[in-house]
Amino acid sequence: MSVEPSSTRAQDWARFVVVLFFVLGCFNLIDGLAALLADDQFRVDELLFGDLTMWGVIYLVVGALQLSAAWLIHRGSETGVLFGMTLAAGSAVVAMLSIGAYPIWSVIILGLDGLVIYVLTVYGTGRSTA
Repeated sequence: MSVEPSSTRAQDWARFVVVLFFVLGCFNLIDGLAALLADDQFRVDELLFGDLTMWGVIYLVVGALQLSAAWLIHRGSETGVLFGMTLAAGSAVVAMLSIGAYPIWSVIILGLDGLVIYVLTVYGTGRSTA
């Protein structure tokens, strides 16, 4: 049994994380728009700090950055992998900070961010560098 992950398996995981990061980016864009446009759906008094408009803008920025990270990872950029891991960690922190206002959504985002970090750490872009 090989210690190194097979190239095909790594490429499959890399494709999966690109799609997952794209979905996460879209989720965060939707979450940001919902915070800005439909503020009656959230428990605003449960936010750790700031107001809902600030959190909406944060989620819009994070979502746009996640879409760009998905594109970079798809292109095979090692910088995109590092950017993606950093962005997923940042998104997880933002989800933890806003868990009081929308707990189920934040836990889902937190779990998916953890999966992204795992896959990018283990498989990277899926292209062998040896």
